[in-house]
Amino acid sequence: MLAAGCHGGTIAELGTGAGVGAAWLASSMPADCTLVTAELDPRLAEVAAGLLADCPRVRVLAGDASELLPPHAPFDLIFADSGVRDAAAFAALTGLLKPGGRIVMDDLTPVQALPAGSPLLQSDIKRDLFAREYRLAWTEVVLPDLANSLLVGTRRAA
Repeated sequence: MLAAGCHGGTIAELGTGAGVGAAWLASSMPADCTLVTAELDPRLAEVAAGLLADCPRVRVLAGDASELLPPHAPFDLIFADSGVRDAAAFAALTGLLKPGGRIVMDDLTPVQALPAGSPLLQSDIKRDLFAREYRLAWTEVVLPDLANSLLVGTRRAA
């Protein structure tokens, strides 16, 4: 859904894996949008590049996203699926967004679905990253299964 709103812009993905998520993003982005995806594992990047070989608007990069993506910025959408857990790295990602651009992280468990005593009830690194980034307006989106959620942040204007 968010990729479909990228008109004339660029999407970034961190953590390509075998390319399945990148294929989903590419299938929904408009014809005037490009996708740059970075995978740390060179073998997985090669597999993803093969999967996406017929997609000229997709570039699969092998290596560290923090080094490879900045030359392609600014981004309309960043799907951070690589396990970013560092405040400085998250701030750098936020800086790669256009004003109005969005950043997404998935693989969260909604607070209401956490078991009693879970340390995530006190602090969750992903939620903390979004909450502490002053350049973002953000929310948690609980999925219909009520067992999974994702975070979506929009970059505020300068």
